Amino acid sequence: MSQTPGWERPSDDSSGSDTGQPPYPGWSTRQPPEPGWTAPGQPAEREQPATDAAPPPSGSGWGQQPPPVAPGATGWGWAPPPAVKPGVIPLRPLGVGEILDGAVTTIRRNPGPMLGLSAIVAVLTQMLGLGVGYLLLRGAPALESLEPTASPGEVFEAVAGLLGASAIVVVVTWVATVVLTGILTVVVSRAVLGEKMSAGQAWRAARGRLPRLLLLTVVYSLIWVAPFLAVTVVAFALGAGRADGGAIAAITVLLALAAVPMTIWLYVRYALSGPSLMLESTSPASGEPSRPVGVAGALRRSGELVKGSWWRVFGILLLVLLIVVIISQVISVPFSLPFFLVGDQPSDSEFLLTLVVSALGGIVASTITAPFTAAATVLLYVDRRIRREGLDIELARAAGVTIPGRTDAGPPAPPDPRAP
Repeated sequence: MSQTPGWERPSDDSSGSDTGQPPYPGWSTRQPPEPGWTAPGQPAEREQPATDAAPPPSGSGWGQQPPPVAPGATGWGWAPPPAVKPGVIPLRPLGVGEILDGAVTTIRRNPGPMLGLSAIVAVLTQMLGLGVGYLLLRGAPALESLEPTASPGEVFEAVAGLLGASAIVVVVTWVATVVLTGILTVVVSRAVLGEKMSAGQAWRAARGRLPRLLLLTVVYSLIWVAPFLAVTVVAFALGAGRADGGAIAAITVLLALAAVPMTIWLYVRYALSGPSLMLESTSPASGEPSRPVGVAGALRRSGELVKGSWWRVFGILLLVLLIVVIISQVISVPFSLPFFLVGDQPSDSEFLLTLVVSALGGIVASTITAPFTAAATVLLYVDRRIRREGLDIELARAAGVTIPGRTDAGPPAPPDPRAP
């Protein structure tokens, strides 16, 4: 079984298989036959439609009508053809601005699944956080009643409930965020072709791959935090060996400083594994249906796509992160005013009110930033595949458009009978 670099159009089949998969991986199950190869120096054989009309004159001889000139042009020089844009991005290598604009356009054209699903996840996670905050408020007197000479067991017993509630919030938030990202990835992939999906269609198309995505997220997280885990293990080993405290601290700091660039490098190298898992398939032997790519295959594909362009991918991901942080801070400012109005020693009801208002701010911020981050990451993945593998040709065929000089006009994609 070999893995192919094709990008399969996500279907509503929850099993992830498509018995109508074309002989080569692509976006559409109905595509024109793949053009044949012509040896260099030989004229390409192309079937011409039968017609009695004479071909138009060529060249620029006397008496011929000059070609029309675009408004504002001087009539001299050469201008590139306009970009082919069936969806939210043009089908060519993307600039940074086009990736960010495409992310915003995807949200604007698909507000239901992009903003609606994000709002549901944000409400769920923020309400859980609000509950933990309320437990913190009720648990504060128990912590204050501890004696300075309390044993570690007594301290753990006092905070055990809070730690358990916090762990539940972290796990639920992580799972909900991963599922949301996988569903939004499918929505963005259709938006590239100019198609729209409802929240239900996006869920049906993505649910077959979500368990693999959860496993991939665990593996990916362990990979990029591995340097710091190694530093922690070394520090505990030195402490168990009764080494000098100053030497342990110095060695730990040096190892931590060395782990920072390694962690960033690993994070960026495998940052595109999520879109790879959700959108790509492997092709077994000829005649067998394609199957979703596995966790190891998605990580390998991300490494291949990032190779040779690590700094560009890093810069775009960093820019997206900065935009998300700025948006979150701007939104959270009005919702943080109650903290300044209740004073230094608020009552229980006042403190609870501040928690509720803060949770509302978190819901608004997450509803906006989560789909933007997911869309920008998917479009960065599309850009890398266009630059390395010519994915724009497959996208043009699936969308039924023509890229001048690169593709022939293919049949338009069949309409989805289940679309609203």
